[in-house]
Amino acid sequence: MVNWTAALVGFLLAVILSNLFGYFFGVIGFSIGLFIAGIVVGLMVGGSVLTGFGNGLVAGAFGAIVLSIILLIGGTITAGLVGFIAIAGASITLIIYIFVTSGFVVGVGGAIGSLISGKN
Repeated sequence: MVNWTAALVGFLLAVILSNLFGYFFGVIGFSIGLFIAGIVVGLMVGGSVLTGFGNGLVAGAFGAIVLSIILLIGGTITAGLVGFIAIAGASITLIIYIFVTSGFVVGVGGAIGSLISGKN
């Protein structure tokens, strides 16, 4: 089962920490912020490695979906139906890309965090 509180906290921490570390350390800092957010999710959830990985992956995927919705709204406001259609195609690609990259980093952090917590 997904712990939605942990996933939401992980999403918020991923946004805050990736921007903070990304500002100071560049692209590597962005990944470090995502990884730390994943560890916090894993510590909150506990359980097995797959539980931590799954909850971290949900937190990363939630970020991709929120970003896609923001882009869809912005594209529709800016260019109407044409903007909606253009951004809809780009959003699908963006969701897949962010899900694979950021979701995986947060998921691995969640797995490590659940290992560290030792809660079963």
